[in-house]
Amino acid sequence: MACGPGLSRDAMPVLQATLASFTPLVVDADGLNLLADLQPNTVLPQRSAPTILTPHLGEFKRLFPTIATRGQVAGQAAQTAASESQSIVVLKGACTAIAHPNGSLWFNADSTPALARGGSGDILTGLLAGLLAQTAARSAQLSLDNALDTAVAATWWHAQTAKHTAAVHTELGVDGPRLAADLSPVLARFLKEEIGDRK
Repeated sequence: MACGPGLSRDAMPVLQATLASFTPLVVDADGLNLLADLQPNTVLPQRSAPTILTPHLGEFKRLFPTIATRGQVAGQAAQTAASESQSIVVLKGACTAIAHPNGSLWFNADSTPALARGGSGDILTGLLAGLLAQTAARSAQLSLDNALDTAVAATWWHAQTAKHTAAVHTELGVDGPRLAADLSPVLARFLKEEIGDRK
């Protein structure tokens, strides 16, 4: 389940219902803003299913104000937030940090400024939720390790698609609909190249 994009700040009951569910959850946008009012480090560890949070820096500061004031670099801040919230944290930026509560930390350094545009985060949220749903359908019980793998894969795929789209349409030409439409062709191209390299 994904909660946040287009939700509005008046939808606290929707967020509370999703948090109470037994479904893997991706929280973004207004979902994060609402979650900031619920003490995420208290609410999220109580969930029985994995949670993935996808804040940019401004959302992160609202969500984890005490962590944000410690002056940690992005990777350390994401690790601390993941540990305290018992969630996968995808701290979006020029070098996106992806943290697991166990201390594992990944970076997606191969990105593009084309993603610094409204709507691109919504595409990542949808991609994450779709991949998480597919993983859950194949697994008896989805773990935080599965959720981390999904977050790493989705973040890489999202960034590679944006780079390809920017190369064709310029960085200013990468909007949400175009980015979404290019996801499958870009992945197909990478898979074709990978299979070709193995022959």
